[in-house]
Amino acid sequence: MRRKAVVAKDVLLWAVLCLPLLWGALTSFLADGYTWWEVGAGAAVIGVAVTLGRSRPLPAMLVTAALWLLAVVIGKATAFFPVMAAMSYLAGVRTVRVRPAVSALGATAAAAVVAVPLLRWDAGSWFVAVAGIVLFEVVPWLAGRARHQHLELVRAGWERAEHLEREQRILTEQVRLRERARIAGDMHDLLGHELSLVALRIGGLEVAPGLDERYREAAGEARSAVTAASDRLREIVEVLRDDSDPEPDRRDVAELVGRARAAGMRVELHGGEDDVRLPPMAERALRRVVQEGLTNAAKHAPGVPVVIRFGRSAGETVVTVSNGAPPAAPAGDHGPEPARPPAGGYGLAGLTERVRLCGGSLHTVRQDGGFELTATLPHTPGPARQAPLPSSSAVHLREARRRVRRTRVTAIAVALIAGAGATATVLGFMTYDAVTSVLSPADFGRLRVGQPEPAAGAVLPARTRIDGPAVGEPPVPAGAGCRYYGTRPDPFDALSRELYRLCFADGRLVSKDFLPADRVP
Repeated sequence: MRRKAVVAKDVLLWAVLCLPLLWGALTSFLADGYTWWEVGAGAAVIGVAVTLGRSRPLPAMLVTAALWLLAVVIGKATAFFPVMAAMSYLAGVRTVRVRPAVSALGATAAAAVVAVPLLRWDAGSWFVAVAGIVLFEVVPWLAGRARHQHLELVRAGWERAEHLEREQRILTEQVRLRERARIAGDMHDLLGHELSLVALRIGGLEVAPGLDERYREAAGEARSAVTAASDRLREIVEVLRDDSDPEPDRRDVAELVGRARAAGMRVELHGGEDDVRLPPMAERALRRVVQEGLTNAAKHAPGVPVVIRFGRSAGETVVTVSNGAPPAAPAGDHGPEPARPPAGGYGLAGLTERVRLCGGSLHTVRQDGGFELTATLPHTPGPARQAPLPSSSAVHLREARRRVRRTRVTAIAVALIAGAGATATVLGFMTYDAVTSVLSPADFGRLRVGQPEPAAGAVLPARTRIDGPAVGEPPVPAGAGCRYYGTRPDPFDALSRELYRLCFADGRLVSKDFLPADRVP
C-alpha cells in the first residue's frame, strides 16, 4: 500500500510538471511554441528525473538543470523553470550530505556561465541561464536544505520527548507505588488498632463468668481469627513498607499551622475550626495536603503569606492552600531566582495518588507567580477516580506541532516569494530588452540602401533584439553583417517576433528587410 501511494505521488508530480510544457504547445505560452515531439521528449526527461528523485535526488536535479540549459540554448526555456525548481527543492530535502550537492550546484552554475555562451552567444540567453540557475536551482535547494534540517531537528526532538515521557511515566509510577506503601502503613495503623480492640473485647467475653462453654469456645475461636487477621495484615504491610520512608506525620492541621507560625511563616487559617468528621484515610490525606502546601510555600516563596481555607458541605470538604509570588531579588543581586513548584513534582504526584485513592481530586494552579493547591475530599468513601496520565510534556508537544505548522507555512511563503521574484526579474529583463531594441516603422522607412553606416546608426536603437541569425530569414548579402531590431516594445505580443534586419558592408547599408512573425524555418 505504501509503495502504491509513493508511485501515485510521483505520477501526480510528473503530470503537474508537464502541464507548462503542454500549455506551451497548445497556446504558445510566453511566445515559446513547442512542437509535439519537443513535448514528448521533455515529458520523457521529466519522467526520468521524477523516477530518480527519491533514490538519486542529486542526479535528478542535474538532469532537470541540463534540460533547462538546453532549452535556454534553443530559446524555449519558459516551461522548464518549474521543473528545475521543484527537483532542486526535493534534492535539498532528500539529500543528507552537503558537499556533493554543492559540487552539483557549482557544476550547473559553471555550465550556465561558460557552456551556454559557447553554444549560443546571446546576452539575453546568458542572463536567463545564470539568473535561472541562481533563482530556480540554488534558492530552491537552500529552501529544501533548511526544510531537511528542520525535519531532522523535529525528529530528534520527538525522540527526546518520547524518552523523557517514558522516564516521567516510570518515575510517576514509582511515586505511586511508594505512596501506596505509605497508605498500607496507615491502614495497618488504623485497622490493626481496631482489630486489636476487637480481639481484646472478644477475649474479655471469653473469660466472662457464667458463659456457657460452647459460647466460650466460639469466642475463643473468634479471638484467634481476629488475632490471626491482625498478624497477617502486619505481615502484608511489612512487605509493602519502604523502610527508607520516614514515619507518617500524625500531627493535625492546627498543630501544623502552629509549627509553621513558630518557624516564622505568616499563615492564615479560615474555616479549620469546624467539627466535621472525615473518614480516617481522608483525614490523613487532608493533613498531607496542608503539609505539602506549607512545605512548598516555605521552599519556593519564603516570607510570602500563606492562606489556608476550608470549605465544608454535606458531602465533601474542600481545602485550599495558596501563596503569592516570591519576592523579587533586590537590585544588584544576581543570585538564583526562587523557583516555582515544578509541574508534576514527586511530592505532588504522591499526594495526588493519596487523594485519588480516597475518592477525591487534587488541582494545582499557578497564576501571577503564585501557587494554589486545592483538594476535594468526600465525607463518604467512594471508588477511586481514574489516575491521570503524566502530562508534563503535553504543552511542549503542542508547541512543537505549532512550530512545524509555522515552518511549513513559512517554507511555502518563501517559495512563493522566490518564485514571484524570479519571475519578475526575468520578465523585467525581457521587457527592458524589448523596449531598448525597438526600431520604429518611421525610422525604418527613412533608411535608404547605400546610406553610410554612421548616418544610419544615428537613428538605430542602442541594443539589438537578437544577435542573429534569425529563424526563416532570407539569405544574407555576401560579405555583409546584419543587425536585428524589434518592431514592438511588448515582448508578450503575438507579433513580437517581427524583426527589422539591416545588413551593412564596407561601411554602407546594403540591405533592409522586414521579417514577419510567421516566418517558417
